[in-house]
Amino acid sequence: MKRVGSSYLFVGAPLIAALLIAPLPRAASVAHAIPAKDLPKGPPSKAVTEEILDAIAEQMNRALTLEIQGAPRPYHIAFKVTEVDVNDAAATLGQTTSKRNRHFVNLEARVRVKFDAVDNSNFVVAQADDIDGVAALNLPIEANARIAGRAAWLVSDAAYKEALIQLRAKLESRRAGGTRAADVASWTAEKAVVSEEPVLVPVLETIEELENRAKAVSAVFRGQNHIRDSRVAVTSYLERRWYLTTEGSSVTDTRRASGVVIAASGQAQDGQPLSDYFLRYGHTAKDLPSDKDLEGEAKKLVDTIGALQKAPVIDRYSGPVLFEGEGAVGALRFALAPNLGGTPVPEGLSPQEAKTFGGALTDKVGLRVLAPNVSIFDDPTAREAGGKALIGGYKIDDEGVASQRVEVVKDGTLKTLLLSRTPSQKGQTSNGHARRTADGGAFHGSATNLFVVGKNGVSRAALKQKLIAQARADGLKYGLLIRRFDDAAITSAPEFSRRELVQMIKTTDVQLPPPTVLAYRVYPNGKEELVRGAQLAEVPIRAWKDVLGVGKDATTYNFLAANESQLQLRLTGGTDDGFVPSGGIESAIVTPDLLLKEIDVLSTSAGERPAPILPKPGT
Repeated sequence: MKRVGSSYLFVGAPLIAALLIAPLPRAASVAHAIPAKDLPKGPPSKAVTEEILDAIAEQMNRALTLEIQGAPRPYHIAFKVTEVDVNDAAATLGQTTSKRNRHFVNLEARVRVKFDAVDNSNFVVAQADDIDGVAALNLPIEANARIAGRAAWLVSDAAYKEALIQLRAKLESRRAGGTRAADVASWTAEKAVVSEEPVLVPVLETIEELENRAKAVSAVFRGQNHIRDSRVAVTSYLERRWYLTTEGSSVTDTRRASGVVIAASGQAQDGQPLSDYFLRYGHTAKDLPSDKDLEGEAKKLVDTIGALQKAPVIDRYSGPVLFEGEGAVGALRFALAPNLGGTPVPEGLSPQEAKTFGGALTDKVGLRVLAPNVSIFDDPTAREAGGKALIGGYKIDDEGVASQRVEVVKDGTLKTLLLSRTPSQKGQTSNGHARRTADGGAFHGSATNLFVVGKNGVSRAALKQKLIAQARADGLKYGLLIRRFDDAAITSAPEFSRRELVQMIKTTDVQLPPPTVLAYRVYPNGKEELVRGAQLAEVPIRAWKDVLGVGKDATTYNFLAANESQLQLRLTGGTDDGFVPSGGIESAIVTPDLLLKEIDVLSTSAGERPAPILPKPGT
């Protein structure tokens, strides 16, 4: 297949080997708002040229003729070229601990084969979950057409062979008693998208700028003897993507973000580790707080760790919980959003593994699943909300489908789910939300810019009074307020012994939300008491039907949804060298405060370890 302007010519497809098909018509244009207004834009990529893309497209055409005797040929091939350029810096106590630039280009091929309408994808091969019909190689930054063509040849060949192995295993599994409905397609046909104009974004902030900022803010922690460890990290990155398929799609897009993390840790008298953090992302550094504001946030963390050291461990609790600010974001992110995807769970997983994919709402479209005062939509075309930048936007999803705004819940009733090209029911088509990668090779529908809208919102003070009133009605001495959940990508530290790691694996329930960082008992007189050790039990979907009240103001929060579980991040120590997370799915949640009627909360003292014998050295 040869790229011709904004279209493709197909040559040698299996059933029309000697025919020349006319160029595909240009697909409908895809709107993409310009991020970071008023900043000068940088140049287009120098690492990925038209000649390189043409060489890859030519090999994609050749790969359509791949065939092993007795096995099916590919029916769909997608190539994704990704260029990533990241500047990172991290500092502790005013001194740089690490800094680097990472710049690389990756070429990925996804090959699909099928037999009797069953294709290879979305199936986990037993003892070989890396067999998924996908292969990738890194290209040199100064590649040429010859190098790119050779790499495309290698990855398409490897991906095809994997796809055949996966298909055979999937067919054998189904014959042995698989449950997939026979009339549900394996993959849906979607309209090709052509949009080849480069998306230009502001240049990255330099490493020197990031380093100076990290050093200045991290100096706030000097002399704070109750702080065990602290760090400040700043990042600036861009990701350019080119997506080419045998359907005729040819799209390029660029994502650009800057971020800052401030993290601090300490230890309670009983040995329980304590941590808190501040995280912000924007399109560029102009969307981040000023140095003065960041220093103020660092001082707040110093005070919070000190307060947590004196805070009591919470008792087991069951009753109303008010999720405020980032607490509401966390409740949605970890307890509800995973269930908004409509892609079926990969076949071949154990029931326990399957639960990590949510799926609690797949059979509830048309039914009431939330309180009638709550609506939800997801909008990857949005670039800002409430005057704040949103980083979850994109032009196309990871299957080449144009992004679109989707109304998920209207007045409590589930209207649809966030869908990829792997349907869970007959007649489903993608709505441009294939973002989450999974074992088995399929992309799963996932939230990006998730908006929660509440009716009859009230002030925080009024919502707090509702919490108190409900706790009193339930015969409780206090209600519970949660303002922040832990995020292992930020707070993890790779200092666990082998024994501690094994114990963590045995005792951690991956179905639970991460522990809370900031939780408070709220007494009838309105007094708030900070507590530690609050761990939400599994939040059932039915709990969202009882939203007793919503705030009138919204919190806008950007984050990167990691592909790894919170447990995996905890075991591996979070991000490399303490940098700001720059891997994962760019995401945002915009939500009011939420008061839920009944949530079970456990008490945990996980991670206890002896305090250091010698006092902390002078800083």
